[in-house]
Amino acid sequence: MVLIQAESLLGPTSGNYVLDNEGIDFALGGEGVKLDISGIQSIDNVINGTEATPEGVLTYTWTAQDGPAGKYDIGIAYFDEADGESELTFRVNGQEVGTYVYDLNLRGDNIDEPTAEQKNYVPLRGDNLTGSLSAQNKQNPNPIFQDIDLAPGDEIEISVLANSNGNFTNEQGNVTFELGRIDAIEITRIPSVDLFWHNPDSGDVALWTLNGQGTEVETTAFITDQSGQDVLVTDDSQFEARGVIDLGDGIRNPLWRDTLTGAVAVWNMERSEFQDAIITQAPAGQAGSDLNWEIRGTGDVNGGGAEEIFWYNTSTGDIAVWEIDETGFGNATFITDSNGQNMIESPLSSWKLVAAGDMDGDGNADAIWENMTTKQFAYWKLDGTVYQEAVLIDARPADGPWEFRGSYDANRDGIDDLFFRNSEGQNGMWMIENNSVSEENILPITPSVPDINYSFYV
Repeated sequence: MVLIQAESLLGPTSGNYVLDNEGIDFALGGEGVKLDISGIQSIDNVINGTEATPEGVLTYTWTAQDGPAGKYDIGIAYFDEADGESELTFRVNGQEVGTYVYDLNLRGDNIDEPTAEQKNYVPLRGDNLTGSLSAQNKQNPNPIFQDIDLAPGDEIEISVLANSNGNFTNEQGNVTFELGRIDAIEITRIPSVDLFWHNPDSGDVALWTLNGQGTEVETTAFITDQSGQDVLVTDDSQFEARGVIDLGDGIRNPLWRDTLTGAVAVWNMERSEFQDAIITQAPAGQAGSDLNWEIRGTGDVNGGGAEEIFWYNTSTGDIAVWEIDETGFGNATFITDSNGQNMIESPLSSWKLVAAGDMDGDGNADAIWENMTTKQFAYWKLDGTVYQEAVLIDARPADGPWEFRGSYDANRDGIDDLFFRNSEGQNGMWMIENNSVSEENILPITPSVPDINYSFYV
């Protein structure tokens, strides 16, 4: 979640918004912003349409530190006065994604000169302090905008029009408008799969989203069906969790393997609600078509936006990737050297393929290996599906009670990090930087999950 104090948006592009610190010490930031109508030359001109009512514009550039590409909910804490119904428009990169009208008309104590007061404050959630906004009156309408696509580099624009409902002056003859007062903007990533949890004992399936640093949990949710019932996958099911995969729409979906037939299942999700499953299998004889092939990770090998499934053959030592989309299996490609020969890692080797992820920041996934004897990690740098070189990660051995569970770009720096869980239910990660892990980059993920029947997948 990113909380933006409205006053921090004031600047060269703030476009007719000014600081508003009248009576709003109780608000989130102690200050807010409002439209400036001091430039109106004549109310008569506004009435006859020769002069436009003021419009204010606030902008913010979304960064990788704010959050990854994905879908977000936007909440706005504001002051909704009774002297107009201002219209707010939300845009991303100049494209309108929604509008909202300040129409609760919450009257404050100062009727003659409306201002920002506790009675007309609309918080990010729940009632306001005075009860003028309550379940008995009108429900808080936040979040105002839902399922907004945001990616690093996108420019957010909020514009608001002053409005008076045609009553441009009050009883005292003073100019009166609803001035689109804003206190704070909250941008929250919708429940998505950063860490996908499964408890085969209880059957519970859950998801976590993490903060921008990858160190704290922002949202947790059990996965439900469309009727709101928990979806359970118990130990006697033939499906086992294998990770998560993005099919190119920015949504990370739970990935399962049928341990009897070898088929692959991808759960289509809407927030934490299960929609349906894509169940698919490669034709006989192709990579991933039988149980000698095991899923070892997912990653985008060609920079196309969709992730592929990495497979390892426990009989031959071959490595391959699947292309897969919403229709199912696309094709299988072996990992080869520059001469087109299949890369082989013997099943007897101490090195085990354990994940896939972008380890060098080039936008393409690499194959991640763990030495089961020395507990060291390395990766095969890949160009598409062509092996380039092996790179050892400079770090202390991952020994003791910790078990490697997957890779994911936790801190949004373009390089995947390594995730672990231990026998006491604690979760942690190695932040990879320049192919190494320093002691200060070995961090816990809070909270812990003491029930060790839960395993997480990324």
